Amino acid sequence: MFTPNQFCFVRARNGYDHFGLAKFGLRRKERCAIVKMIQQSNKTSVRADSSASRGNAREVVADLVILLEPKTTATIDSIIEFGGDMYVVKSVHKRFDIRGKHDHTEAACTYWSDNE
Repeated sequence: MFTPNQFCFVRARNGYDHFGLAKFGLRRKERCAIVKMIQQSNKTSVRADSSASRGNAREVVADLVILLEPKTTATIDSIIEFGGDMYVVKSVHKRFDIRGKHDHTEAACTYWSDNE
């Protein structure tokens, strides 16, 4: 049984503007529950400089698995704002209870940056 204990904001991607930048709809406040939230800094596989110093850049990697109510507006490529950070939805799975009723929606997200 799904019991939401947090609030988040969901913004659906509405398309793209004339410059190819993503356009988003209004922020909708929704109830949610966090399953997993990981933020870490990893070395990238690409060198940060062109010299042979083997210097690597650092990249912030974040993963978020969140449970949303059945009536959520979140779809793939939507933006979820939680805890002051923004995440892009990469997958959405509807979860059902033992009677076959839609209980909650599970969304897997990654950290979002403006240049996507």
